[in-house]
Amino acid sequence: LRSLHRSTTKAAGPVSQQLRYFSRCPVWLGNTIGIRREDKDRWERRAPLAPFHVQQLVQQGIDVIVQPSPVRIFPNEAYETAGAKVQESLKEADTIIGVKEIPKELLLEDKTYMFFSHTIKAQPANMPMLDTILRKNIRLIDYERIVDREGNRLVRFGRHAGIAGMIDMIRALGTRLIALNHNTPFLHLGYSHMYTSLDMAKQAVAAVGEEIALKGVPNALAPMIFVFTGGEGACSRGAREIFELLPHKYVTPDQLEALSQSRDPGHRFRLYGCVVSSKDYIVPNRPGEVFHRKHFYEHPEEYSSVFHQKIAPYASVIVNGVYWDERFPRLLTKAQMRELGSKRLAGIADLSCDVAGSIEAVSRVTSIDEPTYTYDPVSEATSTSADGKGVIIMAVSNLPTEIPLEASCHFGDALLPHLPAIVRSDASLPYEEMYQDLPAEAYGAVVTAHGELTPPYQYITERRFKYHSTMKRVLVLGAGLVTPGLINSLCKDSNNLVTVASQSLEEAQKLATSAKVTAIELDVRKEKKRTETLVSQHQVVVSVLPQSFHPFIADMCIKNKTHMVTASYIKPEMQALDERAREAGVTILNEIGLDPGIDHMSAIKTIEEIKAGGGKITSFKSVTGGLPAPEYADNPFYYKFSWNPRGVLQAGSNPARYLKDGKEIEVAGDKLFLHAEHAHIHPCFSMEVLPNRDSIKYIDIYGLQDSATVFRGTLRYQGFSGMMWAIKELGLLDTAAQDYLDSSNPQVKNWPALLKQLLGKGVTDENLRAKVEEKVFGDGSNVPDVFNTRYFRQRTMRAFEWLKFFDKGKAISPQGTLIDTLCAWLSDVLEYEPHERDMILMQHTVDVTWPDERAETLRSSLIAFGTGGGESAMSKTVGYPLGIASKLILSGAVKTPGVLRPVTAEIYNPLLEQLRDEGIWFSDNIGAP
Repeated sequence: LRSLHRSTTKAAGPVSQQLRYFSRCPVWLGNTIGIRREDKDRWERRAPLAPFHVQQLVQQGIDVIVQPSPVRIFPNEAYETAGAKVQESLKEADTIIGVKEIPKELLLEDKTYMFFSHTIKAQPANMPMLDTILRKNIRLIDYERIVDREGNRLVRFGRHAGIAGMIDMIRALGTRLIALNHNTPFLHLGYSHMYTSLDMAKQAVAAVGEEIALKGVPNALAPMIFVFTGGEGACSRGAREIFELLPHKYVTPDQLEALSQSRDPGHRFRLYGCVVSSKDYIVPNRPGEVFHRKHFYEHPEEYSSVFHQKIAPYASVIVNGVYWDERFPRLLTKAQMRELGSKRLAGIADLSCDVAGSIEAVSRVTSIDEPTYTYDPVSEATSTSADGKGVIIMAVSNLPTEIPLEASCHFGDALLPHLPAIVRSDASLPYEEMYQDLPAEAYGAVVTAHGELTPPYQYITERRFKYHSTMKRVLVLGAGLVTPGLINSLCKDSNNLVTVASQSLEEAQKLATSAKVTAIELDVRKEKKRTETLVSQHQVVVSVLPQSFHPFIADMCIKNKTHMVTASYIKPEMQALDERAREAGVTILNEIGLDPGIDHMSAIKTIEEIKAGGGKITSFKSVTGGLPAPEYADNPFYYKFSWNPRGVLQAGSNPARYLKDGKEIEVAGDKLFLHAEHAHIHPCFSMEVLPNRDSIKYIDIYGLQDSATVFRGTLRYQGFSGMMWAIKELGLLDTAAQDYLDSSNPQVKNWPALLKQLLGKGVTDENLRAKVEEKVFGDGSNVPDVFNTRYFRQRTMRAFEWLKFFDKGKAISPQGTLIDTLCAWLSDVLEYEPHERDMILMQHTVDVTWPDERAETLRSSLIAFGTGGGESAMSKTVGYPLGIASKLILSGAVKTPGVLRPVTAEIYNPLLEQLRDEGIWFSDNIGAP
């Protein structure tokens, strides 16, 4: 009522404006605060207010609604006892408060929201949320900008972020050092979330400190120096609060060099800390001038950082709590880290969590589940393995939720004094007048109002444009089964923006799980002009479309000087573009998946190493298979689809040729399944191998002129070829169009109807099974011996029953041709269930004669498993090479133009190294032939 009286007694502008304000009166006439349930991730247990804070608000006449949560650190009942209403809907609330970002679809129109939006630096991940906030006419008050007159933040979790971050870094450091063969007391500390209270966590840290004082750290690590940036900021102070529970001594930046060179045996029994602020490593660009903090913040472009020279060379661990945005010089660039090396520096705890920020090597935010990754400054590769090359980096974005009780109470204490005035304020006022009833600290934190960025935050629009203009753009054509691995790989680089274009918008949208990924609908065949426009707007095109699309896409790429990457074999029509690509300076990199791809790179590397040692290769065999893990090979084919189903079926019609004991062997496409041979790959697997296309051409590509045997093959579980032979004999791999399978007007609705059309007149429901068996086996006189057994006949017919070939009750989806109709059916019945995992097997077997006439056989093997419910092994081993190759081209590491395979050291060396960091690597075994 007071708000209504105020609005009708002051000059509010034209009548129409007053009416608009009055029509939206529920926004500002209310007196209700809503506390939302945190849902950003499963670890988030914090609340902006504790029950005792709610009780104080209720006593002041403010209604409070709390969304129920089963994981919040405070039980729902505690809020009810405090006087709040616990319910799902927050529509009655005028001001809604939370902690972390809110999914855009859950934002309610015409409300005041308070939370950490992470938008004030124009962070790309949250720009879609900001756009929704503007569209829904939300007044956003960001905690991060609630500051006092000196600019000090008043409502924050900083201290607890520092506390949790320091505990976690000590624990992660123990894991990293044990991987480097250093046993330290750090290993005996748990992560912050493992303790029921902060007091218990501190007791555990103190126990580690007692062990350091008693046993020390290894001589090779002493003196261990922890550098704390951020000066007297809350994060830095929180981290030092934990550090000071360990035996320690603080030194100044000027003492670091001498300390690092000291060999005092006493260094083992204490840690050293060094607190640095901007004055310690920021210097004016003009000689003779001195650092002035105020001038630095007003004109950061006139200053440079010497952190990499003065501080970083002596640090064992950097605990970074410095505020940074793009106007300021970085604390440490990638190039500076590369020059620095990692001989002393073991870890970085980036408490600020600025991706590609003050520490450029922070390429992604980490999680409580996987708090660290390893960064190699030389190759810039990252790995989730603790024993990877380089430095461990921790950048967990929600550290305070690991100690949710103390963090929430502390935060609520700071927020509570501001809330009564905010909830009773008039959100309908023009922004310029909101200061009349908002606390001054909150007025400066209003980021959006009335569907616009407020004047202090209009710079966000300019930063968004600048950000997009400096990003690398990758166009992904297709959204198939291997695309998730590709997208994951591309998004690990913070400088990449990805557009996924698919004929199915729904499939593309499933891949757009990051703000850096945009999904669009595109029919490449029908929308060639639009496709070419998209090609021109990106720096690299990655095509996972069928091979037939690639030549005309490559032609577009050459015209627009856009690089291209594919996993497909180089066909003659693609090779014909080589000269034009070289003239245009465009790289068209093909055969960069699993097979072809990883097989090329690993084979060439092995061959070159053998030749460098003087060895002569007398036999080379390379086999690869993408298969279900053994426990899920539970169908008659012992197979499931983890990549393009049509490609699998068509492979059964590809002719092959290879060299065996000096003799060239040719296999016709219609005879391929008759040439399957038993393969001795692993003692746990019963495998067969099929010749894979043209192996002869690899004699020159791989440099195998002295080898009497050159064979490349496809691995399957024993029995696959027999089933595919039967399918082929039945006629279901025919690629010719059939009128009765026209998808717009199909004449058949199930398999029995289709098979009767296929087999011709005289086929009835009663004799269908016999006619199918007759079609496949005839009288047996023309059946290959390997398939001409009673057991195989029975197995085949049982398989056809399993496929529902004789079941009228199962509807099919005609696709114009027999092979495509079968493909659509098998895509369903041979699909992986969400919990199932696949497997990749690859093995090179190389017979070598050495200069001393020793004969050896080298077996280089790769076995990779997918994750049930997660990423498939096929997606990793095809998608990751595509993504890494794209990044190598974007970074300039691969410069050679033309139509290429990954058979040069420029390509395969860095790519194999980065694949190893992703857990994709070969084990070698050398023995007698």
